[in-house]
Amino acid sequence: MKRNPLRRLLGAGTAMALLAGGLVLSAPAAASAQTVTEASCSGDSLVSKTLESGSSWQMCWRLDTYRGLVLDKIAYQPRDDAAPILVLDSIALAQLNVPYDTGATEYNDVTTYQVGGRRLQAIAAVDCPVGEVHSAWVDATRGEIPAVCIGEEDSGLAYRSNITNDALYAAQGTDLVLHSVSRIGWYEYQTEYRFHDDGEISVRLGATGDLSPNDYVDVVNQGWPIAPGQEDFAVNHYHSAFWRVDFGLDSGATQLVEKFATTPTGEYGTTGDTGHTAILETQLTQITNETKTMGSNREAYRVVNPESINADGHARSYEIIVPRDQAYNLNPETDYDIAFTSAKSDEIHASHNLIPSKAGQMVTDYIADGETLEDPVAWVNVGFHHINRDEDQSPMPIHWQGFTLYPRDFAAQNPNIPEGRKWVNGDMRGVPNPNITPTPTASPTPTPTTEPTTEPTPTPTESGNGNGNGNGNGNGNGNGNGNGNGNGNGGSTPPAAAPVTFGSAEVAPGAAQSATASGFTPGETVSAVMHSDPVDVGTFVADSEGVVSVQFVVPSDTPAGEHSLVLTGQTSSAVAQGSFTVASASPAAIFGALATTGTDANNWALSGLLLLVAGAGLAATSWHLRRQQAAKGRATA
Repeated sequence: MKRNPLRRLLGAGTAMALLAGGLVLSAPAAASAQTVTEASCSGDSLVSKTLESGSSWQMCWRLDTYRGLVLDKIAYQPRDDAAPILVLDSIALAQLNVPYDTGATEYNDVTTYQVGGRRLQAIAAVDCPVGEVHSAWVDATRGEIPAVCIGEEDSGLAYRSNITNDALYAAQGTDLVLHSVSRIGWYEYQTEYRFHDDGEISVRLGATGDLSPNDYVDVVNQGWPIAPGQEDFAVNHYHSAFWRVDFGLDSGATQLVEKFATTPTGEYGTTGDTGHTAILETQLTQITNETKTMGSNREAYRVVNPESINADGHARSYEIIVPRDQAYNLNPETDYDIAFTSAKSDEIHASHNLIPSKAGQMVTDYIADGETLEDPVAWVNVGFHHINRDEDQSPMPIHWQGFTLYPRDFAAQNPNIPEGRKWVNGDMRGVPNPNITPTPTASPTPTPTTEPTTEPTPTPTESGNGNGNGNGNGNGNGNGNGNGNGNGNGGSTPPAAAPVTFGSAEVAPGAAQSATASGFTPGETVSAVMHSDPVDVGTFVADSEGVVSVQFVVPSDTPAGEHSLVLTGQTSSAVAQGSFTVASASPAAIFGALATTGTDANNWALSGLLLLVAGAGLAATSWHLRRQQAAKGRATA
């Protein structure tokens, strides 16, 4: 069958268009190494979130029938770091012990009644106003339900600093928050994990619901009257929540537990308002064997990886901060704030363990042999004594209990440090603030001297140091005699700025620009400011040859035209300066910006633009061929 030439041309044109689009759409993305977290889970189980500050978290989530929400392979990446660093291998609720003050009732909710499985509640819109609801299978009766809320929430003031003559540095923070809701009897519990943008982790359990209608007593000292008058005493009770925290700092094979102990020396200083300020000493002691601890005042514990070192040369660690005001330490199951054991797969529950090889055991049994601590697990116990009140009816306002994992030396500075404060690292007394330009001091103008001569005495100029050669006339304020050299006393002339070499002579707003310059002190920090309107685009470090390489993104609202980049050495005060052009938003500039930034969205935009161009060509070809066929038909008619 003879093929219509129009169809042949259109088919070829379509193929070319698809090929053009395909060449762009199928171009492989730059390969990136898989993180520890990404190697452990994928799909909906993987959480990978970059917060507003630029720092990010990765983790895997799952639901355990008894423990509820379990998080694995939790990694944190400070804003300026190249990759996430593992913090925890896992964390989960390990027991919820609820004894009543009458001694008649005691519950162990995790192992007896479950926090996951049949106890998990379907997340409603009111439970998850910010974030996304994720579904998971919970039990044979209900199957899959919306079970976990995951989202970024405001956390309030992150930092604030206002130094005289410098700028106000302040920012609001955000948290990545995961939570689920379980109903056990009359209580409803919210299990919540809050991952702050500065690397801190807040672990909380919230209790709401209703007071048990079956637990009232006539004994005044064991309950609280919640009806009119002195009657209907609701029984007071404890909630002791236990978490199993399996540390995995930087995937280290060696992790240590250390104790901070701050004690008074018995001596006192002589300064301060009272003149009687105690002198304290803080000592760090390694905990070498499995143990239980009941914290005292001015004591704390941390887990440290001595082989994971930050940019300041300090070992990365996380400190465990536990409130101790309401600990329930009245039986072997609960008589500790923090216990440390070596990680074992059959030690999962803090008491009444359900793993067959160690069925019925508790933390007291796990530490009985006093093994050497390797791959430490912290068992954290946080108590809340619920002395009932009128406001608990009904529903009961939520009350929280929990603890904090506090990063210590995980980063060398604030992980979200503003550019203008990056120069602050250590004792900076006597170090000039590079953000403050000192007011120049005017040099006095010397009174010119003249020598007897028949020639007129020149009027001295008011400029920098000069050398006078010849017949007594020097450059600047110098006055020479005869053929000698004269040096003036005027202000010094600033050194000439070194040139800056740019990667592109012209870039679009929002595109990346690169630049290099030399003449700096090796290893010094160099600030980069783009003008006309000054914009701080970052700080960089000169290499061993005194050459600094700069990469920055031109702000998207930068007007078209010529702009300059000024590089200033913060140690040497050396300056380099150069100019480049910011293009208007033309197609060529857009292509340049897309090619420079190289994001997936830009690849799609570039692909779409190519397809539009190819489509326009096809339309023109079709119109031209139809006209040719129409003319041929008229000629043969």
